[in-house]
Amino acid sequence: MQDKNILVVAKLVAQPGKAEELKRVLSACVAPSRAEDGNLHYDLYRSVEDGNVFLFHERWKNAAAVETHNAQPHFKKLIADSEHLLKQPPEIQQIEA
Repeated sequence: MQDKNILVVAKLVAQPGKAEELKRVLSACVAPSRAEDGNLHYDLYRSVEDGNVFLFHERWKNAAAVETHNAQPHFKKLIADSEHLLKQPPEIQQIEA
């Protein structure tokens, strides 16, 4: 059976006054994530209606690629550097594509 692609959608909400700092932290993860072998698509978006809301839209070759990504130093740095900037825990969905 062939591995299915995994679509990841993550919603992150900045604390009031922390959106620009959060954007810098999140943006730093984009290029190294795109360079990973298992990555097919990795984009960061910011809501037009609410500038405190950010969305990652990612597509990975398979579940193993997602696990490998989550173990990367740049992803671990994103988690550590963003925790104090978030209003609430991230909402993350993984969907078979």
